[in-house]
Amino acid sequence: MKTVVIAGGGVGGVVAAKRLSERLKGKANIVLISDNEKYLFPPYFANVALGDMQPDEISLPLSRLEERGVKFVKAKIKSFDPDNRKVITDSGDVQYDYLLASLGSELDFETYNLASGYHNFTLEGSLKMRDALSSFGGGKVVISTPSPMYRCGIYPFEIANQLDVIFRKRGIRDKVSITLVHPFKNLIEPLGPEAVKITNEQFQKRGITYVGGKKPVKVDDSKKAVVMEGEEFPYDLLITVPPIKVPSPFVGTPFVKSTPMGDWTDANPLTGRSTKYDDVFLPGEHSMPVLGLPTAGVPVHFTSLASSSVISGEILGEPVDPGQINAMVCAMDYGDLGLVINCDMTQENGALKWIGSCYSVLTSPLGKYVKDMFYRSFLLTSM
Repeated sequence: MKTVVIAGGGVGGVVAAKRLSERLKGKANIVLISDNEKYLFPPYFANVALGDMQPDEISLPLSRLEERGVKFVKAKIKSFDPDNRKVITDSGDVQYDYLLASLGSELDFETYNLASGYHNFTLEGSLKMRDALSSFGGGKVVISTPSPMYRCGIYPFEIANQLDVIFRKRGIRDKVSITLVHPFKNLIEPLGPEAVKITNEQFQKRGITYVGGKKPVKVDDSKKAVVMEGEEFPYDLLITVPPIKVPSPFVGTPFVKSTPMGDWTDANPLTGRSTKYDDVFLPGEHSMPVLGLPTAGVPVHFTSLASSSVISGEILGEPVDPGQINAMVCAMDYGDLGLVINCDMTQENGALKWIGSCYSVLTSPLGKYVKDMFYRSFLLTSM
């Protein structure tokens, strides 16, 4: 039998494991490799940081996939040897006939000296941010987003509004200023004029300051200030949104392509298949910049489904339409208000295009519950 190796136990890996097991039904060996025994659901990291959820509510054991016939191997992936069809781990090499690698992205805290701030892009970071928020009694909050390349494009705009609501509930909002420093000239501009208008109205209503389009320099932790070109923003509490980069196991491999946005893995936008190796699929955050998609869970989810459909179709001799994403729904939680934005997808010159085709579907307190129901249902049914 063929062996399909899934590298990574995040959204892309778990989605692939489920889809492949459903399609192949024991007609191939499926192996998932991760250095974490649990599948952690990143969208809920913010809920942990804000005190709404506990860590055990946002994770599932990867070993549960073995009920579907997927072998789980706990190991740290060090590199890939595609010419010899090997995944190189700290526990030895793993051979494959097909490789589906979805390793997310690595966080860069060094370039702009962001380590002195708090963040919720890992579980550990979320717990530290929760402690910092719980002991914060007032002062200047600065949310620093120095690069447009980060996980989950809507996050900085969500957290600014969510902090406003939390501080109001605690009765300290009059003692707190909130400033979001971001590379976009206009608030949340890729999601279109409706999202810009609604978000701008919320920032004005809540008294949140937006500083957009300035060139970042660094965080000066000795002065407790976010330094931009020509201006500084002092803080008492710093929330950071770190830039991302290609995961280290890909560095030095033939999978990586240099682009104006940095080095990322190169893949076909419709299938996630590597442009250099027919037996390799790369539906992770590390491919999204090349595919023309946001570095977020929804496009990773659908690209992983497309990759899994192609792999299972080839193994079974039953080619299928990969069914890549044709619309992207973005549900946003602004604390006491929810937005649902839809972006239609088109194909142009081998890439997926969505900027310029976004419009509001719902603006209501109900919108945040739409997002929560989507997340909860995904987590409950992911394995």
